[in-house]
Amino acid sequence: MLVLTWATPGRAADLAHELADLLRDHPQIRAESKGVDSSREGVNRTFSDYLPRVRVTGDIGPESVDNPTTRGRGPDPYRRLSSAGGISVTQNLFNGFATSSAMRSAELGVEIARLTLEGTQQQVLFEGIRAYLDVLRQQRLITLSRRNEQTIQRQLNLEDARVQRGSGIAVDVLQAKSRLQLARERRITFEGALADAVTRYTQVYGHAPDLAAMVDPQPPVAEIPPTLDAATDVALEENPSVSNAGSQTEAARERKRAVRSEYYPSLDLVGEANYEKDKDAVRGTRRDYSVLLKAEWDLFTGLSTRAGVAQATHDYLARKDREELVRRKVIEQVGLAWQALLTARDRLDLLDNAVNIATAVHDSRKKLREAGKETVINVLDAENEIFNAEINYTAAAYDERSAVYQLLLSMGRLTATRLDLPAPSDG
Repeated sequence: MLVLTWATPGRAADLAHELADLLRDHPQIRAESKGVDSSREGVNRTFSDYLPRVRVTGDIGPESVDNPTTRGRGPDPYRRLSSAGGISVTQNLFNGFATSSAMRSAELGVEIARLTLEGTQQQVLFEGIRAYLDVLRQQRLITLSRRNEQTIQRQLNLEDARVQRGSGIAVDVLQAKSRLQLARERRITFEGALADAVTRYTQVYGHAPDLAAMVDPQPPVAEIPPTLDAATDVALEENPSVSNAGSQTEAARERKRAVRSEYYPSLDLVGEANYEKDKDAVRGTRRDYSVLLKAEWDLFTGLSTRAGVAQATHDYLARKDREELVRRKVIEQVGLAWQALLTARDRLDLLDNAVNIATAVHDSRKKLREAGKETVINVLDAENEIFNAEINYTAAAYDERSAVYQLLLSMGRLTATRLDLPAPSDG
């Protein structure tokens, strides 16, 4: 029976520690995190519309006035150093709920940015897991290839020894050499695939893998529900794509509400205090104070508000349709991931048995060959069958691991908490 050891992570290069550092260091995650910070500042900026506006003005300088009034006082123009200052405080009382709508839109912007960050984190985690598993897969295939080469090389040596003793035939040696050549070609192919896997790993993690320290991860299978329906319900509740689509629909509704505010008047409470000295050819000091309720109402805007409301309504309805599409896509992803996991597990059981059968056949043919009752080509073919069965089993084993993480991603459960990731290492 072929056994692949799925060791518990225990070194700094294990998957959990790599993923913890990935969440901290990946540039796409850092960019989305800054987007969340930006959205929060947008809320603070929008909240300022609830607060009063305080404006201070002032001017000072020489003033020269020549008009009938100043000429009546004498032939020379009025010249004097004038100064003026003022302060106004404006508090909006009503603007058709535009401020509250803008505030709600800003809060939804934070929620959308947060959900986008969460979705990006899960997608990057899956990309990191897939890159890690691919490196392990190719390493395992290279190990199998080298073992296959060694087995064929031993058979080649046996056949060559038989020829030297006069009990063998040269064609058997040539057949063994041919199979050895094929085994070497296959190993080189796997080594090239490992180089590609290392390149992808380096792109994701920002550093090359420590091949000697990598260990096979143990997926959190306890997070997978017992049925497809249960997994679908979890996805519709927890997948950030679904929540993000819902928040964007709500944001479209708020934009519609914001446009409707243009139908209403705007009311402001304005307090002003002004000071003037020797201003506009008037000698002396002037002070005035006022507290006013100001109203503005656009009674006709060329039907622009009506068109804006209609546009916002269509945008809102389009967002609802997109939300439904996202829900369907998520349901599809869960179904595909669920079936991929079931298929991988079924194949794993069958391929484990295939390895056992191929091994038994090879052992029997090898004994017959030693007794002179079997050809070398059949022994080599039996060895190749073991190798092919082991390759298929290895691929299925890693496919099963990947399918678990793919299902967790589609459900929205591929998070640091559910993966039980440690704190990032210093770096």
